[in-house]
Amino acid sequence: MVGSQCVLAMSAICLDFCSPIRNPTLSVHPDSSSCNTRKVSCKYSVAPQKQSSAPVDDGNNEGSGFSPMSIGAAAVNALFSYEPFFKFAAGQARSMIIQRGTEIGHPWAPELARLRTHDWSEELKKAQNKHVEYPSYYLKPFHAYEYGNLSWDAAWEVELAAKSDHANTFDPENAPLFLEKQILDPNGDAELRNSYHKTMVSMMKTTPHAIVDLGCATGLSTYGLHEVFPKALTVGVDLSPYFISVANFRHKERGQNKSVQFLHAAAEYTGLPSGAYDLVSLCLVCHELPRTATKQIIEEAHRLLKPGGALAIMEMNPYSPHLQRMVTNVFALTAFKAREPYFDDYRTFGIERAVEERGFTFPTQTECSPRHRTVVAHKK
Repeated sequence: MVGSQCVLAMSAICLDFCSPIRNPTLSVHPDSSSCNTRKVSCKYSVAPQKQSSAPVDDGNNEGSGFSPMSIGAAAVNALFSYEPFFKFAAGQARSMIIQRGTEIGHPWAPELARLRTHDWSEELKKAQNKHVEYPSYYLKPFHAYEYGNLSWDAAWEVELAAKSDHANTFDPENAPLFLEKQILDPNGDAELRNSYHKTMVSMMKTTPHAIVDLGCATGLSTYGLHEVFPKALTVGVDLSPYFISVANFRHKERGQNKSVQFLHAAAEYTGLPSGAYDLVSLCLVCHELPRTATKQIIEEAHRLLKPGGALAIMEMNPYSPHLQRMVTNVFALTAFKAREPYFDDYRTFGIERAVEERGFTFPTQTECSPRHRTVVAHKK
């Protein structure tokens, strides 16, 4: 049990190193002197120059030989492959996120009680496209949910989890190891998304009239785009019919603006018309995918966009000291991967190069938090 406690402790630590959640304004910072209204210093590298666009490693290092880190990672991975331990560890991580929500003034219980009273069976019937096929990567336990995003719990809790996870995103003290020393902001998630939108707008060449929000979850990122571009048609796409059901429910609560729509479909194959959109956005999606899926989504984004249209990505920044520090700690990294099984594939994937190779301009990048980056490229 000592080993279990050790891994759980590191799981809590890794949640503070980098807060991963899908979903969701600040001025541009060309001199990187400040990243937000609190004037947090941005001393890290946002991204390398074009000639060195690959991340820290190419994804082949972990299996290339034996090292203390690879041996330790294998040992802890073995623990997580034991289902009872995995469920216990995931439950502990989830409990910590729920507790943080209460601490920052976003208690989960009242909202979950409200949502559970609704007749979701009818919502699901209306939202679900029964012809959608789910890739194998999407059917694994994810974000501490046994059935991943294919569950009501995940759909009901995703926006609450976003607020909890991102409460320390702009912590100026940079103290991820000790929760009691952190500055938690109940508006951290909103600040992160606003920062994404402002940095994105500064890098775009035109104002979009038609937008696709891939991996929209329950619509938090979709409505964020709608607030920035209120005259544009904005279509949120997600592979989870549960997420789309909740998105439609919240859409009705907001008044069913006709310029916002939601679609149950895979981001790899949306079925939307080719060359019809000015902006495709991916907000905190790529770290939740294997790189093969990310490449397919980049391909789909290229198909959807008009010539000159923009692909915008907001993601964890693999070049930031926060993530670099985490990946050198075998327990923190492996525990983090228990919630985010594709994180290693994301951090070692040269997404900039993949975007350019598909027919986009080489991406422009800037920080939108001490832990995140905004990436924008235009279709040639």
